[in-house]
Amino acid sequence: MSSDPALRDPSPGQDPSIGSTDGAGRPLPDFSNTEETFRHLSNGQLSQAARLFALMGRPWLTNALSSLGAQAVRFRLPGAAWSVRQTVYRQFVGGVSLKDALPNIQALAERGVTSLLDYGSEAGSDDSAFAHALHEVERGIEFGGQNPAAKAVVLKLTGIAPDGVLEAYNDRRIDFDAALPEDLAPVIARLDQVCSYASSAHVQVYLDAEESWFQNTIDQLADEMMRRYNADRVVVLNTFQLYRHDRLAFLKASFERAESMGYLLGAKLVRGAYMVKERARAEEHGYASPIQPDIESTHRDFNAAVRFCLEHLERISVTIGSHNAESMTRAAAFMDEQGLRRDHERVNFAQLLGMSDNLTFNLSAAGFRASKYMVYGPVTAVLPYLVRRAEENTSVTGEMGREASLIQRERVRRRG
Repeated sequence: MSSDPALRDPSPGQDPSIGSTDGAGRPLPDFSNTEETFRHLSNGQLSQAARLFALMGRPWLTNALSSLGAQAVRFRLPGAAWSVRQTVYRQFVGGVSLKDALPNIQALAERGVTSLLDYGSEAGSDDSAFAHALHEVERGIEFGGQNPAAKAVVLKLTGIAPDGVLEAYNDRRIDFDAALPEDLAPVIARLDQVCSYASSAHVQVYLDAEESWFQNTIDQLADEMMRRYNADRVVVLNTFQLYRHDRLAFLKASFERAESMGYLLGAKLVRGAYMVKERARAEEHGYASPIQPDIESTHRDFNAAVRFCLEHLERISVTIGSHNAESMTRAAAFMDEQGLRRDHERVNFAQLLGMSDNLTFNLSAAGFRASKYMVYGPVTAVLPYLVRRAEENTSVTGEMGREASLIQRERVRRRG
């Protein structure tokens, strides 16, 4: 355990923000403040959210969504898409299109929260699919360039590149100054097109992390785009999944590379999303798992990565992506202790739409920069994303339990 009070573990079950203040006596965000969290919701909307999270606590729903529901939607069975849209889609997706998501974007902006635009299609299979994904991302950039409420887009490389190409270069060094291989050149051209357009529109591009057998290729592409476009301001951000045991060291190496090459590092820090798949593949193929040995190691490295970035803001722009109240409090407290402005232009906190509103809105209310991942797209495109959200919310010890508890607490408070 660290001797730094900002990094000390709170007492079990205690919200580390309650009653805390910074060095100047300003209160830190109180993540138990349900009045602030849900003040944008009517009693009817709050009741609807309570019913949804209660429903998602039942494993049969998750199983149905991930198997029968997915097939029903794909084969356009009557009522299947409608059923999904009335449940998990309504909670976690902004709309079928940017236009459809606009009311949600505006509602967040009224609470001082910006949107990270994320078209929900997760993987392409041919040039037509890649072109469609590229078009949607560019539409997001155009939208963000005209709307201060949405100044960033999210891009998954598997949406614009064949899995086979990403995997083929995972164990190879790409020489960007030489003639590019025929299979890789179109991928780099598409990515450069996105980053160039974003740079001219003053919009940021978040490159999502993916499975380890793609990630080294993605990291190389991210470094090259940062070299091209992050000279004076951060346009491109790479994502670091700290549930991997090598990512803290890689973050520091990425910083050293950026320093030596003369560009700014853009870093989005997350814990990670592919743990089960990673361990299963490592066992199947007989190599050491890249995943941390336990959750405590993940927490340790995540908090250390946050601190490293906050200590180097002269050369790093960081987005702290987490649903963990303890990590958010530690980061906020450390910023205050170091005398950093709460609205520092190179620090942003982010959570997914429909989850952890108590973090997002209380951070914003306390003066910190906060964002939501605004996922949008038709049901068929976002279905894999929705399955993951439903799975996360099944356990009463996971997100569903926390969300449902906060909603119920606010309902009781409103009843007096």
